[in-house]
Order: sequence, then C-alpha cells, then structure tokens
Amino acid sequence: MPTPAHAITHCLERWRSGDPSAAHEMLPLVYEQLRALAGNLMRGDRPDHTLQPTALVHEAWLKIASAMGGGASVRDREHFLAIAAKAMRQVLVNHARGRRMQKRDAGGVRLPLDAIVEAIEATTGEVTGWNELLEQLAVEHPRPAQIVELRVFGGLLVEEVAEVLGLGPTTVKADWRFARAWLQQKQELGGA
Repeated sequence: MPTPAHAITHCLERWRSGDPSAAHEMLPLVYEQLRALAGNLMRGDRPDHTLQPTALVHEAWLKIASAMGGGASVRDREHFLAIAAKAMRQVLVNHARGRRMQKRDAGGVRLPLDAIVEAIEATTGEVTGWNELLEQLAVEHPRPAQIVELRVFGGLLVEEVAEVLGLGPTTVKADWRFARAWLQQKQELGGA
C-alpha cells in the first residue's frame, strides 16, 4: 500500500496529465493536513474572526484547483504544500483587504458591533502588515522570503524546505535565522 506522500504524488501526476478524478481522490488525502495548516495560521487570530480555518482551506483549494487546471506543474507533496501555503496566504491577505475596503465604504459610520469590528481591524492590520513585510523581504532577499513562506504558511520542517528548494538543511537554517532577524528589525522600525 502506498504511503500518503506517494499517494499524493501519484494523484498529482494523474491530475497533471488531465485526469479530473485525481483531484477528487487527492482532496481527502490532504484535507486534514490543509485544515491543520489553516488552523495554525489562524491560531493567533481572535475567535470572532469572520474567516474560519475550514473556509480558508476551501478558498485555497479553489485557487490550487484553478492553478492545476491552468497547467501548473506540482512535483510532489512538499511542492503541493508550498503552493497551498502561498494560496492560503493570498486568501488571508485578500480577506483582510476586503474587510478594510468594507470599513472605508461604510463612510466612517461605526457599526453597532464595535468590539467585533475592532477585533477584525486589529487582525487585518496584522495580516496585511505581515504580507507587506514579506513582500519587501522577497524583493531584497528572495530565498529567505521563500523559506519563511514555506515554514510559516506551509508548515514545512527545515528538512522539507531543503528538499523543496534543493538546498542543504544548514543553508535553510541560516536563511531562516536571517529572515527572522530581518523581519524583527523591520517590525521594530515600523515596517520601513
């Protein structure tokens, strides 16, 4: 019996070659892992956040399915998780921007549920601020930014990141330390 990683890789190969049933077979294989990843990403968020981990998984899955249908090539489980991490990050950022837009469109009128609105504002500010810092890191230092995305949004271990990027674990650890220090410094300086 194939291991889950091999079963996922097999489904990805079939999906790439145009077998639409492969996506349906793959979803149960990755769903719990995606759900756990989404839960980890949203762990620091407040319980009254309007986007729940299940919704995040579903939105990310739609993005992944669209990319795969558009011819995106996914090599294996680790590469799939990296793509899933990026999709989840995009969903979170888009959600945060949408909430900000709704607030602006309200013309400055406070909604009756002030506590919930303030909680959402606090959450969206953190998500979009984090995304802006990560984008700045990607411009200045692409590989460390990719490692942050794989570790934080993909939930991959150092060894898995090394495998996905074709690097040694020592290099990944060094870039991870650099990225964390860089991000910390930028946060302390106010994102400048």
